Amino acid sequence: GGPPKKGKPAAPGGVGSTGTKNKKGLETKEIVEPELSIEVCEEKASAVLPPTCIQLLDSSNWKERLACMEEFQKAVELMDRTEMPCQALVRMLAKKPGWKETNFQVMQMKLHIVALIAQKGNFSKTSAQIVLDGLVDKIGDVKCGNNAKEAMTAIAEACMLPWTAEQVMSMAFSQKNPKNQSETLNWLSNAIKEFGFSGLNVKAFISNVKTALAATNPAVRTAAITLLGVMYLYVGPSLRMFFEDEKPALLSQIDAEFEKMQGQSPPAPTRGISKHSTSGTDEGEDGDEPDDGSNDVVDLLPRTEISDKITSELVSKIGDKNWKIRKEGLDEVAGIINEAKFIQPNIGELPTALKGRLNDSNKILVQQTLNILQQLAVAMGPNIKQHVKNLGIPIITVLGDSKNNVRAAALATVSAWAEQTGMKEWLEGEDLSEELKKENPFLRQELLGWLAEKLPTLRSTPTDLILCVPHLYSCLEDRNGDVRKKAQDALPFFMMHLGYEKMAKATGKLKPTSKDQVLAMLEKAKANMPAKPAAPTKATSKPMGGSAPAKFQPASGPAEDSVSSSAEPKPDPKKAKAPGLSSKAKLDNLKQYIQMSAQGKKVPSKTSLKEDEDKSGPIFIVVPNGKEQRVKDEKGLKVLKWNFTTPRDEYIEQLKTQMSSCVAKWLQDEMFHSDFQHHNKALAVMVDHLESEKEGVIGCLDLILKWLTLRFFDTNTSVLMKALEYLKLLFTLLSEEEYHLTENEASSFIPYLVVKVGEPKDVIRKDVRAILNRMCLVYPASKMFPFIMEGTKSKNSKQRAECLEELGCLVESYGMNVCQPTPGKALKEIAVHIGDRDNAVRNAALNTIVTVYNVHGDQVFKLIGNLSEKDMSMLEERIKRSAKRPSAAPIKQVEEKPQRVQNISSNANMLRKGPAEDMSSKLNQARSMSGHPEAAQMVRREFQLDLDEIENDNGTVRCEMPELVQHKLDDIFEPVLIPEPKIRAVSPHFDDMHSNTASTINFIISQVASGDINTSIQALTQIDEVLRQEDKAEAMSGHIDQFLIATFMQLRLIYNTHMADEKLEKDEIIKLYSCIIGNMISLFQIESLAREASTGVLKDLMHGLITLMLDSRIEDLEEGQQVIRSVNLLVVKVLEKSDQTNILSALLVLLQDSLLATASSPKFSELVMKCLWRMVRLLPDTINSINLDRILLDIHIFMKVFPKEKLKQCKSEFPIRTLKTLLHTLCKLKGPKILDHLTMIDNKNESELEAHLCRMMKHSMDQTGSKSDKETEKGASRIDEKSSKAKVNDFLAEIFKKIGSKENTKEGLAELYEYKKKYSDADIEPFLKNSSQFFQSYVERGLRVIEMEREGKGRISTSTGISPQMEVTCVPTSTSTVSSIGNTNGEEVGPSVYLERLKILRQRCGLDNTKQDDRPPLTSLLSKPAVPTVASSTDMLHSKLSQLRESREQHQHSDLDSNQTHSSGTVTSSSSTANIDDLKKRLERIKSSRK
Repeated sequence: GGPPKKGKPAAPGGVGSTGTKNKKGLETKEIVEPELSIEVCEEKASAVLPPTCIQLLDSSNWKERLACMEEFQKAVELMDRTEMPCQALVRMLAKKPGWKETNFQVMQMKLHIVALIAQKGNFSKTSAQIVLDGLVDKIGDVKCGNNAKEAMTAIAEACMLPWTAEQVMSMAFSQKNPKNQSETLNWLSNAIKEFGFSGLNVKAFISNVKTALAATNPAVRTAAITLLGVMYLYVGPSLRMFFEDEKPALLSQIDAEFEKMQGQSPPAPTRGISKHSTSGTDEGEDGDEPDDGSNDVVDLLPRTEISDKITSELVSKIGDKNWKIRKEGLDEVAGIINEAKFIQPNIGELPTALKGRLNDSNKILVQQTLNILQQLAVAMGPNIKQHVKNLGIPIITVLGDSKNNVRAAALATVSAWAEQTGMKEWLEGEDLSEELKKENPFLRQELLGWLAEKLPTLRSTPTDLILCVPHLYSCLEDRNGDVRKKAQDALPFFMMHLGYEKMAKATGKLKPTSKDQVLAMLEKAKANMPAKPAAPTKATSKPMGGSAPAKFQPASGPAEDSVSSSAEPKPDPKKAKAPGLSSKAKLDNLKQYIQMSAQGKKVPSKTSLKEDEDKSGPIFIVVPNGKEQRVKDEKGLKVLKWNFTTPRDEYIEQLKTQMSSCVAKWLQDEMFHSDFQHHNKALAVMVDHLESEKEGVIGCLDLILKWLTLRFFDTNTSVLMKALEYLKLLFTLLSEEEYHLTENEASSFIPYLVVKVGEPKDVIRKDVRAILNRMCLVYPASKMFPFIMEGTKSKNSKQRAECLEELGCLVESYGMNVCQPTPGKALKEIAVHIGDRDNAVRNAALNTIVTVYNVHGDQVFKLIGNLSEKDMSMLEERIKRSAKRPSAAPIKQVEEKPQRVQNISSNANMLRKGPAEDMSSKLNQARSMSGHPEAAQMVRREFQLDLDEIENDNGTVRCEMPELVQHKLDDIFEPVLIPEPKIRAVSPHFDDMHSNTASTINFIISQVASGDINTSIQALTQIDEVLRQEDKAEAMSGHIDQFLIATFMQLRLIYNTHMADEKLEKDEIIKLYSCIIGNMISLFQIESLAREASTGVLKDLMHGLITLMLDSRIEDLEEGQQVIRSVNLLVVKVLEKSDQTNILSALLVLLQDSLLATASSPKFSELVMKCLWRMVRLLPDTINSINLDRILLDIHIFMKVFPKEKLKQCKSEFPIRTLKTLLHTLCKLKGPKILDHLTMIDNKNESELEAHLCRMMKHSMDQTGSKSDKETEKGASRIDEKSSKAKVNDFLAEIFKKIGSKENTKEGLAELYEYKKKYSDADIEPFLKNSSQFFQSYVERGLRVIEMEREGKGRISTSTGISPQMEVTCVPTSTSTVSSIGNTNGEEVGPSVYLERLKILRQRCGLDNTKQDDRPPLTSLLSKPAVPTVASSTDMLHSKLSQLRESREQHQHSDLDSNQTHSSGTVTSSSSTANIDDLKKRLERIKSSRK
């Protein structure tokens, strides 16, 4: 390793200027030195080398060869340049064994000597050709590779890099060794950086690089991509065009490499001729070099001649009358340019043809033409200059088009041209001023905006710019506000080039009033006038493909700025077609930068100082009434309404303009920069200033939200994530400040946020949902609902599913009132999605409706309307499944999740998410887990949201709450009844916020469900204060459901989480329970508020309270008994004070759920039934306030789910007894009218309710209503069917069991009578002989009475001439409850009418109506009415008559018994007979009169 080190300093050292000139001279006349024969070479070499050296060159001993090389090196080091025979020396080195040398030390020295010869001698290309092949062969060698590269670099310095590189590449790719190929490419990458790009043959390289990219060896491909990256530094984005045909995977690697290079500038060359030049010539050479380089690169790009393809046929096609043929022509042109990539400036008749299409009547063709012109600019490069006048200016005319997208495309095209041409050609002559003269507001706006971007980047402008000034002044007074604004913006930049004097002088031709106004504006502009950009220094300028920005690049720019401006000759060709923002935004940034560093290097300290000052002030400036004015402008259509599918340029420009008055300039530049990293910076700054500039943030909130919607359209995930983080903080702050979003802010933000809920990334969807939750604290949920509903119409299935789930959460948290425009319409829209093709959407829709069902009960089915059979069955199945699941989700599953500590300002998040999760989706998950443990991982994420927060909270959620008022809670814990605490005035804190009562109450209620016990207690105390004062209590109206939901959420949280947490003091839990119960008791003492609680909420509340009463863990606590006694008291209050219909309905649904749920304890069902019994006891007082139709619907559903057979299978007989008692009581209280209340039941045959009521009503009168023969047959056939199914004995045993039971005795006797009639030979003796004599005689008498009653009824009906067809009876299968009864008017008359008539008849007969119910059981078999339902009035009259007849017969037979005394007292047989005759006559009269 020693000798090479020695040689290195010699490389640059000791070469004087004469040598340089000599070399330069050689180079200019240079030329290949003639090839010498081997003999001549040996002769020349022996003259300068020691004789031993030449002799030992091919010695077989490696040590001798090594010694020879050492002597060779010394000789070369001492030789003078002019004396060194380079060709002869390298020939000697190549002589056998030459490059096949096997010893690496010898080889290393040999290669080092080649480098020395190339550096020290006048090394020609002939000499180079002798050694290059050997060098390429050794470049891949591990030990000799570096020496080979060193030698190559030295040769490149001697023979110029372009030639050397071409030779080396062709040699490397003509052999097969991949290691050599990859190392050659690596050497070239490095060499280009050292030598610069000047003179390199791009085309030749590209073909070699393409070969390398196709290589199987990955190292070769990687080296090729690295080389492309280095070339990209010099050639720019146009390099990519050559590789667009590569496979996408490879192209993405190339793009990634280019991306890496984007932030870098090419290094200044360190090798090559300029290195040897003297200081005298240095400046001159350096000064010229960049431009030469720049032109070189452009010249090196291989350009295709396409003029021969622009045929007259093609030109006539483009001008054809038929637009389809014109389009074909344009498509052909686009194809030609695409294929050629880079073209020569001669394009024949094409400019004229394209110019004609710029004013085509078909706007699509105009846009296509503009896209072709953009392509043309990139393909032709700087040579496009010659077409500016005939084709460029017509593009500017298109800026006046009325369509936004056409104008945007035109602007992008003009910018693409200007990048290639610079601005000089555009500003020369009168063309531009003529365009500005046209009184088209769109044209003026766009053109002035474009000039305001371009002018500040120029160091000088043609004098013709002054021609535009008069038109600029007329724009300042244009009637269009946007034109005036753009003209004012452009004014300082015109002044920057023309000077104040010229501009002021030009006002001379204006009217006096106008002149004054314009001069005032000029004065203002003079103050803001930026300085011209400094000339670029030599170091930073770099050979760029003739790009205008490279020339105007500011000297002392930070890295990003210089790159963004100079690396921009053309953005990616893909982007070029879309009217992009990038170049515009970049130039904006450049403009700002230039204004800041206007002085260049002269006063850097001043500039940077100014910059720091700028950044130190507030970022948001409070403009009084600024927001209101913006709303007015939007309403007055002065500005565009913020409504788009993708943001167009004019929206971005408008927002920029609006922000300019209230956002710091430097921040605005970051916000509207084309590079996403600047957006991230802007967001970071906004987060930092959020707390300190609350007023400013609220003042600019509409603009901030609009800017964030633009970020939603960015493809960069990091910006989106940062934006969502900022939004979470922002809405937390707004809710703390009790701010309410205006309609304008909501409508211009929420729809775009809702779109993001459909993002494929899980984490983003979760954030968006969290933001939607927080928004409900600053914007009413009912107004959020329509926006989210709109989101369900999206094509994106993820968005549909998430939106449906969010709707469920809203209903769960805020009740049915949030459904807009009406619950019916909203639910119908949601139900449509049950048939969606996407499984997640179907599930979400079903879960949402189940959630509504939980809140609203069966009314959901009415609201949904008609569903297809398939959808309805899916829904019913889901509701059934949701009813079966256990009330608490499996704890195990919760533990599996890692706990998250979330820093939230308000637990409204939990309140809203919790119920929805718990009630609709979470338990689906529990169900799927219990069914398929292995599928636990597959549970959809939607069904897992925030469970860990709600269930597994353990008090770790740190809630940064607003300070709440502290209260003394000691007096809540007095024994049992929780006596009323001392009356206190409502805290001033509450009064202050009373102006905003609703939001305050919402907020406090949201804290009731907090995971933090103290927060919850404080919130409960505040609500208790309100409830205890009559004048304040009505403020809670409208919030009762919401409050109760929060409360049972908290009860569930305590039950599932706090009680299981050993770290928590149990006293804390008792304290919380006491607060909850105290609050509830206060609430349910206020009847008007208690009645607001809806069925679903009451059901959940009762569930929570009963679960609490059964919690054995509470009983074990010191004060647990007291808590349970208090809950007992509370339950009584809830039962008494709630809306009776709602609570009765809730209890029935709860009983049904508890009987269905396998996990539910029998004790739970028992307590629910006890509550129902209490309700039954209250019925006599409350019957008139109850919506009986709804209760009967609930009972119908209950009986549908639990038919009699199923109920009998229950372990306990309580459920069936409870149901019968309830029905019995209702029948007793309502009488026959009860049958008028089955209106809400669609299909009465689905349950036994109607039949049951019919049976009860049949017995509720003193005598059973008659049954026509037809029905007897029906009844008998029913019995027949049963007996065929069961054994006769079983059937009879069932009948005798009924007769023996108190409630069903009459029903049993009737069945026994029908059975005996059907099977006359049946033997009932075995059943009677084991019973008492009393029971036997009771049965016999009962059967006799029924027989007499039925025969009597038959006799009367025939004797009175009423045809059997006229009788209307109550048959269980009948669909109408009460039919019309031969009424002359054809009207329907309810049973109650006839009951009244019967009462009158009873009075006339001397019978007492009042004691009707006390009649002894064995007389009429109707002791107490079992259930109300009556047939027709004729039935009742017949029943009454047969009763009277029976009593007469009984008197005659003296068959009186202590139990058979008539309640009516002593009625003699004679009077009875008289009465009957009298009654018969009256009946006849009634009949005849009705006919």
